[in-house]
Amino acid sequence: MSDVIEFLKENSLIYLATSGLDGNAKVRPILFYFEEDGKPYFCTANNKPMFKELDANPNCEMVVATPEFAWLRIAGKVEFTDSLDLKQKVIDSNELVKALYETADNPLFEVFTVTGKATIADFSGNPPKSYEL
Repeated sequence: MSDVIEFLKENSLIYLATSGLDGNAKVRPILFYFEEDGKPYFCTANNKPMFKELDANPNCEMVVATPEFAWLRIAGKVEFTDSLDLKQKVIDSNELVKALYETADNPLFEVFTVTGKATIADFSGNPPKSYEL
């Protein structure tokens, strides 16, 4: 699991795919903020289409790649949290998030993690490594 978190720390811009409310796939960039108890955390606002899509169908997949063509894929289910401590930690970790939401109790602010399977792979010919989240 530490390999997954290190990969995310070194490559924090991730692309998240959801099932759109119109039935079509949607992909957008998001940021990794931190790890707590072995879980990666991300955020969004509940007035955005991404939140509405994940609320309707929590299944998602995300991918991030290095310039050397190694990649991390996470497939699983989103779990939103109401923890003000975790929300404050996201706000404290990023100036843009802090400017957008200001406080952990902002009613628009949503923090989530993903549980499922993570895979790290590359073009080396070695088999991919899999991890449970």
